[in-house]
Amino acid sequence: MDAPREIVVADDEAMMRHLLSRSLERWGFHVTACAGGQEALRAVAAHEGRALLVLDYAMPGLNGAEVCRVLRAHGHPQVAQTPIILLTAHSGEKLELECLRAGADDFVSKPVHLPVLRARIDTHLRLAALRARLHEQNGELEAWRTLHEADLEAAGLIQRALIPRALPETPGWRGALFSQPVIQVGGDNFGAIPLPGGGLLAWIADATGHGVAAALVTVLLGLLFHRAVEEEGGEPGAVLERVNRQFLAIFQGRTILTAACAQVRAEEIRFAGAGHPPGMVIRRSGGVELLESASPPLGLPSRGFPECRAEAAPGDALLLVTDGISNRQRLPFASLGRALSAAHANGPEALIRAALAAAQAEREEAPFDDDVALVALWKD
Repeated sequence: MDAPREIVVADDEAMMRHLLSRSLERWGFHVTACAGGQEALRAVAAHEGRALLVLDYAMPGLNGAEVCRVLRAHGHPQVAQTPIILLTAHSGEKLELECLRAGADDFVSKPVHLPVLRARIDTHLRLAALRARLHEQNGELEAWRTLHEADLEAAGLIQRALIPRALPETPGWRGALFSQPVIQVGGDNFGAIPLPGGGLLAWIADATGHGVAAALVTVLLGLLFHRAVEEEGGEPGAVLERVNRQFLAIFQGRTILTAACAQVRAEEIRFAGAGHPPGMVIRRSGGVELLESASPPLGLPSRGFPECRAEAAPGDALLLVTDGISNRQRLPFASLGRALSAAHANGPEALIRAALAAAQAEREEAPFDDDVALVALWKD
């Protein structure tokens, strides 16, 4: 929308209307001259916000202040924002305040000094041009936001379709999963791959940031984990090494993320992590054992991914989480462990519910401000 080049002049004195109209036309404006307030209102409305109004204060019928009030209440937003310069032969603070409160942008005293009027008009045309540009940019921003929201919704549908809803059946183990992004799509992901000869390799990852870019990184990571298991077998350290090598080759150190994977078999848990929160082994007999990540995040050069091992007795469980649930500053693992110990006897779903409740209580019921993902495995 361009700044107005149309000027509506409203003055009940014919000589003043003629003088102002001729001067404004010489300056290159198109002028509509009006003899009263009602006529001026109709003329301004007809221009649909593309005009500037030069308005006499003392007129029969509606005076200048009353015209300002009616115009500012107009239902068309652009008409209501029409720049108004009020002409007045009066002076004094009381009249000035009345004009400004009624909605005038500026005023010029009579007799009108034409260079002063021209300067005031130029100033308000510049302001109108800035408002018009801001209005245009707001429209562009709203269109972009609408498109962005639609993209996020579509990406969210795709991500929810790709994230597994349940773990593969594994003799001797039961599992449960939970994922909740902070916006439509998130950077937390997980998966599980059955292993030849029995057992399962479960993985979990947390990409930097939120949104489509982070989600695409973790989708790629899922493909890399599956390929690594096919080529390396189910050893967590070797799988992470293979995944990191391929991830680093793709992103060249420009993107990093934390990850962990755990192999569960009949009576053993093997765990390896890359900058990720520790795996938590919840014992049937009471207490929680932490399996620490011993390597930096994926996407950086690595000297290997050492493994932790733990025995798995019937009734023991393993919980993998992202830092939306727990880290050493926000919800210490000892505090989370106590909540898990009280819930472990009821199976993997109960562990996830207990972890979510503990994290929510730590935030005093405030919504999660980070993506959340959990993988729970319970030994029969």
